Order: sequence, then structure tokens, then C-alpha cells
Amino acid sequence: MNKNLKICIIAPAYWPAISYGGPIPAIKLINEELAKFGNKVSVFTSAFGLNENKSKKEIINNVEVFYFKYFIFKRWFISFSLLKELWKQKNNFDIFHINLVWDPISWMSGFLLILFNKKIIITPHGTVERELIQKRSYLLKKIIYFLFIKFIFKKASGFHFTSEIEKDKFFEYTKISKPYKIILNPFNAEEFQKKADKKLLQKFNLENKKYILYFGRINWKKRIEILIDAFYEFIKNNKDFYLVIAGSPDKDYFLKLEEKINSLKLNNKVFLVGETITGDLKLALYQNAYCFVLPSISENFGYVVLEALASKIPVVISEGVGLKELVHKYNAGLVLENKNDNLSKDIVLNLEKLKSLDFVKKLLENGNKLLESEFNNKILAEKTISFYNEIL
Repeated sequence: MNKNLKICIIAPAYWPAISYGGPIPAIKLINEELAKFGNKVSVFTSAFGLNENKSKKEIINNVEVFYFKYFIFKRWFISFSLLKELWKQKNNFDIFHINLVWDPISWMSGFLLILFNKKIIITPHGTVERELIQKRSYLLKKIIYFLFIKFIFKKASGFHFTSEIEKDKFFEYTKISKPYKIILNPFNAEEFQKKADKKLLQKFNLENKKYILYFGRINWKKRIEILIDAFYEFIKNNKDFYLVIAGSPDKDYFLKLEEKINSLKLNNKVFLVGETITGDLKLALYQNAYCFVLPSISENFGYVVLEALASKIPVVISEGVGLKELVHKYNAGLVLENKNDNLSKDIVLNLEKLKSLDFVKKLLENGNKLLESEFNNKILAEKTISFYNEIL
């Protein structure tokens, strides 16, 4: 195995921009594992999440990170200074690994590299599937896809997916045939297993409350409105419960959730926290929850599911979550089987199941087996390097 590759990772955002979503910690972890094997790993990304929007270079755990000044169009990141530097350094790398698809940083970089016949691998992170494309900015995405992205996909050296679900939906939409590998995202369970001080929950007046938790981006595809409907039904017979919805908000969707909470008169029962929560407060929110619920339309992976399992709380997830296969395999959580029409009722039924302490204990034991068996980051990095060498 060649352990001395020069690898360029391209992503619209990078650490510490965790508000961007689940891909960020996963990309950071795999980069650091790749560097441990002696590879030179460089990241080209935007300055999103930094104190200043300006270009600079940093070394983070032996990974060279180039942050570039950017601007945003329709929530997408654009950086011409990144493209300029990529053009200058195009011959300094063996392989280019592009993360995500629709942000101009991703597809513009891909288009530039394809023109110079460079080896590129693309990780879509669940962004290329019919239902999600049709839901938001459909016309613009369609134009970009047929003008640029379809060409990039056809010329790409290969694709990396983090789940079977993501792979199937990607090829169903693109109808192309290319080499690919399914390699799980890396995960560090130890970060979530240190005990956090329960008193930190006083910030949200939750210290002695029994609550159901949703944690992650507050975004339309998460179907949080259905979780609120389910909670409304659940507390008719479980009046001592609360619901916590916490994460980086999409403004319009956040306002719709506020309206729904008001209309159902749940203001005193639902804590809607529109902010990025990190550190020990995040751990305390996880560790003291009754359970974690993720009712998303689609999640190519579902990083927050691993965080919840590592925090020793039961998980209830939708069929669209990429990790559902592993959850099924290890019987490590509850998977919702119904679609939109009956999803609320299904959530209620599963919340009731979790009242059994013996049942929950078994789920948590199985969740621990899942983490120990599937998430050896060294092995995941070896698989990634092997895939790079196959492409080269």
C-alpha cells in the first residue's frame, strides 16, 4: 500500500464550521487518520466558521488547511481565490477528493480539475438524490447539473459513499457507471462517553426534566414538524415529558416551527434552541435525554445517531437514515417504517416502547457493540487509501 500520497481534500466548509453539518467532523477525522499513515493531506475550503472572512493557512493535527475568502449565493459557497490557488497547485497532488456537490466551491473545483485531466474522487454526502433535488432550488440545480455536474460525474475517477442507501439513490438519479467504494464515516465515540455535568442543563431549565431530544441542523428535510405532532399526541398520556429541538437553524423553517409550537399551545413543553451547541453542554443534552429522534426524509449517514449511541441513549430514526442498516443489523435502535402520513403515529408507538427499562438496556448494549465493531478509524483510513491507489 502506497502510504505517501499527496492528497488534496476540497470542501465548501471545514473545521471549526460545525454548524455546516455532519460532514465536517467526519471529513476532519478521516483527514487526520490519512495523515497518520504518512500521507501529505491538504484541505482547500472556505473561511466559513472563522472569526474573519479572509484567506489563511493553518496546520490542524498534521493536516494543512487552506482557508479562502468566500461569499454566499443562495446558501452556496463561492471562492474565486480558492480556484486560483487550486489552479496554481494542480500539479502538486496525486489525487483530489471533492466533498459535496452543489456548492460552487465543489463543482467549480471539479470542473477545473477535469479540464486538466486530474484524478478526482467525489463524496456527495447524500446531496444527489431525486427527492431532495426537487424540494429546493430545483430549477437552478437542474441547470447546473446539465451544464457542469453531469460532465464532472462522467469524467470523475470514482465515487465514495458512506452508506448503501446513498449509493443507490445517487446512481438511480445519475444513471452513470463508475468505480465506487462504500466506506463509513469515521467516528470517535470516546468524545461522547466522558460524563458531563448535569447542572449545565440549567441554561435551558432542563436539569430535572424528562425530555425527548432532536439535535442537528433545524432544516426542512429533518421533518421536525412531524416530531412536534407526535410529541403533542404522546404527552396526552405522558404529561411529565418535554421536547428539546436544538441546532443551527434555517431561518424560514425555524419560524414555521415556532408557529406550529404556538398553534398547538406547546410553548411550555417544547424548547426550540436555534444555536450551535458544542462542548460539555452538548454532551449533557445527549446524556440526559429520554431518547434521540431523527425523522429525516433522507440522511446519507446520520452522524448524530452515532453521537446519541455513544452517549448511551436510545435512538428512534426514519427509514431514510443511512445508518439504518447498521441499526437493524445490531438491533441497536428503533427504525420508523411509515411514510409521512403515519410517521407521527409511528413515533408515538416507539416512544411508548422505550418506557421498558429492560428493552432500553438491551438497545444500549447493542449500540455499544455497533460502535466497537464498525468504527475503527484506522481501518476506515486504510480502506480509503486502498481506494485512492486503485484509482491511481
